[in-house]
Parts: sequence; structure tokens; C-alpha cells
Amino acid sequence: MLVALTWLGRGDYEAAEWEDAKTSAAERDNGAVARYLTGIPLLGTYLETGASALGISVTDEETAMMSDDQNPDPARATN
Repeated sequence: MLVALTWLGRGDYEAAEWEDAKTSAAERDNGAVARYLTGIPLLGTYLETGASALGISVTDEETAMMSDDQNPDPARATN
């Protein structure tokens, strides 16, 4: 799904073509996804742009994740 999101953010697909992007990414999966993604210099930008195109605010999701009760506060961590 990260490959499809990258392609969406890069402009290879439109938000309306999200299902097609996911299908194409799954069909092209040759087991080297991590290598492929780490070789994309603007990966973070593409992922954020792709998420935004789908109506997902990365900032809001990060805030929600970091404020979740299950995410311990390192300042209060005890050993």
C-alpha cells in the first residue's frame, strides 16, 4: 500500500484511481519493496501528498498516535 500511496503522491494516479494504484502495486511486488521505496529521494513528500489526496492529514494522525494512552510518555518512563 505504501507503493500505491507513493505513486498517488507523485502524480502517477489520481485519488479516484486509488484502487487501481493498489492493484498495480500488488501486481508489481517482487519482494524488493523496501529497496524500491528507500531509493526514492522525495518519499516522505510523496507519502504525505498521497495521504492528503485521500483526505488523510498526516499531522492529525501523528498527533492522535502520539497522544494515545497506549503510547507511553518517555518523560514519565520508569526503569
